[in-house]
Amino acid sequence: MYTSFEVKNFRCFRDLQLNDLGRVNLIAGRNNSGKTALLEAIYLHTKSLSPHILFNLQRARGLDVPSDNLPTHWKQFFRHLDSTKSIEMDGQGASSSQCAKLRITELPYSEDLVKFFSIHNLIAHGIIKLPENVDTILELTLIDINETSVYVVPGLPMYPKKSVEQRSHFIPVHGRPDKQTVADQFSQLEMSGELSKLIEALRIFEPRLSDLRLLSPDSEIIIWGQINGSRIPLRLMGEGINQVSHFILTMMTDPKSCLLIDEIENGLHYVIQKKAWQVIGQIARDLDIQVFATTHSLEMIRAAHEAFKDDDPYDFRYHRLDKNADTGDIEAVTYNEFDMEAVASFDFDFEVRG
Repeated sequence: MYTSFEVKNFRCFRDLQLNDLGRVNLIAGRNNSGKTALLEAIYLHTKSLSPHILFNLQRARGLDVPSDNLPTHWKQFFRHLDSTKSIEMDGQGASSSQCAKLRITELPYSEDLVKFFSIHNLIAHGIIKLPENVDTILELTLIDINETSVYVVPGLPMYPKKSVEQRSHFIPVHGRPDKQTVADQFSQLEMSGELSKLIEALRIFEPRLSDLRLLSPDSEIIIWGQINGSRIPLRLMGEGINQVSHFILTMMTDPKSCLLIDEIENGLHYVIQKKAWQVIGQIARDLDIQVFATTHSLEMIRAAHEAFKDDDPYDFRYHRLDKNADTGDIEAVTYNEFDMEAVASFDFDFEVRG
């Protein structure tokens, strides 16, 4: 688990420090306070030497990323689009990869960099063709760890070994997994004999649910549930139960990982939010998973505290992002168990919405 995380010159952050991270972390703040950007930074740090993650994050925001114009998109990750200053991310945690310091720098293109990756002959013989007008490259370096840097030439990503990657999953706003991913996860649970745990968890939200099956009556493989003797596609049981099933399937099929959820309240009615947190928290503890989520919902923050307040140890942390009135820099304030008792007792609507 991460115990702290720092990010510099990334998106809207000049220098943001998060301390006292818990197993379950909820991030709130006004619009444009960097909530999604913080999830992106943590996710990128878990995939330190995989530059394609940058472009996947752009696509998750609904942006097209043409392969012949990658510099335009990677510049958008630098604060104020200023790629003359390196992005830096530094974490502290239980594993060496979590303690890695990542630096991302834009550099002028050089043939020496291509030779460094031993593909110069492939280029010389036309096996690999560089796009025309290559001016800049992106360098990703893990500092103080014996890992090769990564250089990305537009149209030609070059990767070293990925021994430092952490298992992690980023669920964007309204992010729906593709049907094949759902089928694979569901099959994994059924083959491991743990499908009953998914059914038990979802029964909290739909008590009439008695069974789940992966079926394809119309040549489309989807999950069907049984309610009062009738088979119904899970998709027709409401957004809330589908959201929770997405979280649970992801967690149960990848223990010891990091789960990042943007706007976790989407589809979750306030009356089931506490139950959702309890399910997420229990699975996170059982499978050694760390959760980071963002919210705009005051109810979601209070529900999280209610769900975790009697736990020992108290695994929940609430982090509020705000702009400093004097400098304009985004800063984080972290609330632990004792702070949350005070926070939950008064109207702190200004901290969430606006």
